[in-house]
Amino acid sequence: MKDNLKRVKKDVNKMLIISIVASVLFVVGIPLIAMFAGKNWIVMTIGIVFVVFGFYGSPMLWLSYAGKRKTKRVVEVIVEENLMTNAEIAQQLSMNEKDVKNEIYKAVNKKYLLGYLYDGTKLTMNDKQQPVQKLHIKKCNNCGGKLEQVGESWHCPYCDMTFSKDEIK
Repeated sequence: MKDNLKRVKKDVNKMLIISIVASVLFVVGIPLIAMFAGKNWIVMTIGIVFVVFGFYGSPMLWLSYAGKRKTKRVVEVIVEENLMTNAEIAQQLSMNEKDVKNEIYKAVNKKYLLGYLYDGTKLTMNDKQQPVQKLHIKKCNNCGGKLEQVGESWHCPYCDMTFSKDEIK
């Protein structure tokens, strides 16, 4: 379930970086326009593009970032604190239950809550989920190298030894 949290944190950090870049472009664009007006129309045009993008894009990007942070906080409460009902989450985060419900639906749609089922009021663990097969790497008893399976036996390509499945640690 920690993968759910990693995914939402990655998206929040990505949105933060994009928002900062848009804000910086706005600030950088103004001097570009002033310094290159009438001198270098290409750089001046780049400055105008930076200002327009920063002026119109920054507010929208920062609002999107704030929304993603709210969703992240809801996912953190679910994954780390094991709060599973709208009422518990709303109480913990000082939000109303309607907003919590909307944030959980957002998190489910963005696949931030894989492994959970949501019925509109509470979350439960998804018991019908396909089991995750754990990868067990077999190591050679002689050299510690990674073994390759050959039929019912295991072969070490490093020391050229072959073992039955009963001989492996």
